[in-house]
Order: sequence, then structure tokens, then C-alpha cells
Amino acid sequence: MHSTKLVKKKSLAAAVLLLLMFCSVNNAAALEADKWQYEATLYLWLPGIDGDLKYNLPGDDSVLPIDASKILDSLEMTFMGAFEARYNKLSFFTDFVYLDLSNGKNTVIPIGQEEVNVYADLGLTGWMITGMAGYDIVQTDRIRLAVIGGLRYFSLDADANLSLTGPGPLDPQTSLSRSIDLWDGIVGVRGAFMLNEHWYLPYHVDIGTGDSDLTWQLFAGIGYQFNWGDIKLGYRYLKYDQGDDKFLQDFEFYGPILGVGFRF
Repeated sequence: MHSTKLVKKKSLAAAVLLLLMFCSVNNAAALEADKWQYEATLYLWLPGIDGDLKYNLPGDDSVLPIDASKILDSLEMTFMGAFEARYNKLSFFTDFVYLDLSNGKNTVIPIGQEEVNVYADLGLTGWMITGMAGYDIVQTDRIRLAVIGGLRYFSLDADANLSLTGPGPLDPQTSLSRSIDLWDGIVGVRGAFMLNEHWYLPYHVDIGTGDSDLTWQLFAGIGYQFNWGDIKLGYRYLKYDQGDDKFLQDFEFYGPILGVGFRF
């Protein structure tokens, strides 16, 4: 167990160093065949959350599912950044996402055949790194389409504090905590459609598996180019599912996203 965690940490450190060198976002700028081009982007993402978290009760084989969408509507802090390096048809890119969400609400949770009234205080802290390489299979003045492949790492800490507000099989105060680290291989496509000299439509689609049964992502938006970079507005959807007996069940992040990119 310890050796596996050590390998993961070393692999993550190596990946971070590599991804800091080669990175991402939808860059619709004109390409120069004999010169590396770079773009760094900062994003504001305000995601909603849906899906179940399956906790095991202490000293019991019972499984307690918590519907995150019924509790979480508060985003304490988020950071998202991306960076891309391009040379002709070849690209290397990454994005970083950090999320910190917490909230407390009265809700009902099922335990076996019973439904229990509780006040649930749920907090999620997570971060994600996606690193990919791409190759343009279509590259014209109007259209860029690249096939992409790489890895996505997702780390999540989920703490739940439950207080009974009615009769039930739980202790009056119950604290639950789970942490996961997921590595998934992903493939997909990304690129942009130029509408004119300044306006364009960026897109990104990927799908993968590994520690997750399935993860997939969709981004689509509209952007405007300047000499120094661009501004992008779009919608991002990201889903994770670990399978029926695992912690994350059809877990989704989704919402509008605004980014400002700087080329150099």
C-alpha cells in the first residue's frame, strides 16, 4: 500500500513538472510552422454538482449514499488554469482545476429500508490535472481538428458530518470521511471553427477509463481574438463514475466557464 502511494506521488510530481512545460486550452490563432507558440489561460468556472457519494458506516456493513446535489450549493474557492505549447500540427497541453465546496442542509438519506432525517454538513476539496498531447488531422484557415490522448488525475477529499433530526439507526452525531485518487487514460478531439478574423468556436471532447469505470468531458463555447490573446465563454461538463460498489456514483460537475488567454 505504501509503495503504491509512493509511486503515485512520484508519478504525480513528474507529471506536474512535465505539464508545466507543455500545456493547454483552445487556441485558434494562426500557426507558424517553424516556431513554438504558447498560450496561458486563467478561467472562472462556477460548476453545479450532481451524483451520490457512498460512505460505509463505522463498524457496520451498511452503505450510506449522500446525494451531493441536495446539499452543496456553495462554492468557497475555485481555481482553474491551462497552458498549451504548439509546434505546427503538434500540441502539448494541460489544465489544472481546484475546487472547494461546502454547505449544510436538512435532508433525508436512505439506510437500508429506512429513510433518516438528518442535518448534513458536507465538504468537498478536490483538484485535477489533465495532461494530453494532440496532433492536428485538419488544419486550415477556418478549421482546426486535433486527435488527443493523455492522462487525467483526480484527487478528492469528502467529509460529512451528520446530525439526526429524527429517529433512526445512526448515532446522534456521525462523522464520515473518504479520500480517493483516480488515474484515467483519456482520448478525444479538440479544436476550433473560425467564424471570421476575430470570432471563433472552440470545442473539446474526451472520454477515458482506468481507476474510474468511466470519465468524460465536454467543452463548447465562443471566443474573441486579440493581438495579445483571447477571451472565451463556454460551458464545461465533466463526469466520473467508479461503478456500483465504489465511492463516486455518476458524479458530475457542470456549468458556465469564462477564460482569458495570453499568447507568447
